[in-house]
Amino acid sequence: MGDLAYWTVVGFLRGILTLVCRIEVTETREVPAGPWILASNHLSHFDPPLLASAFTRPIDFLAMRELFQPAWFGFLMEKCNVIPISRERVDTKAFKIALDRLKAGRIVGIFPEGGLRAGKTSVLEGAELTEGFLLLAIRSGCAVRPVVLVGSDQLYVARNWFRRPRVVVAVGKPIPAPMRGEARKEWAEKLAEAMRALYVDVKKRYALEAVVLPKTPQERWRDGR
Repeated sequence: MGDLAYWTVVGFLRGILTLVCRIEVTETREVPAGPWILASNHLSHFDPPLLASAFTRPIDFLAMRELFQPAWFGFLMEKCNVIPISRERVDTKAFKIALDRLKAGRIVGIFPEGGLRAGKTSVLEGAELTEGFLLLAIRSGCAVRPVVLVGSDQLYVARNWFRRPRVVVAVGKPIPAPMRGEARKEWAEKLAEAMRALYVDVKKRYALEAVVLPKTPQERWRDGR
């Protein structure tokens, strides 16, 4: 599997993103080669390119099928190794592709919150994670690394692009795949707690201002910042 298209697109987007925001990263340069699963919170549609820009290794993201339209954009997504997945049913095809990628030693990126989340609907503020991704960890036996991304939702406000808002990407320690007989709900909560602890650390380490902390797109548009 080639990564030329991936790095071409990521390089182009990185150039744009570094012009419109200040990307601050921690522990992303030291991550090992795959296979492992990247599990991140999900604030905005800017998250995948921001995450990809922060890592030196390619990430094969899972993305909902609706994003693969129009056809030319879907073709580009597939060339960048993005895996289409249905949100309406158990997608065995997407699961098999992701499993094959992990078996090939690659990194698979997922957003286990099940969509864009902020505030009380986000895992960072206490919400539960969806458990669909657990089967991928169980079947592959791959560790999951929690990732916290803060600040990307500021890019929904056009004028923020001129003040270069802060965006932070932080990676936590790997969590081994669930052991046989381990309760899925408890393991999911272990990952959720790791993400929350990482979020607390990020806020303290970077002394994040209130304006940087997660908000919904609607809140950003309403407040204009």
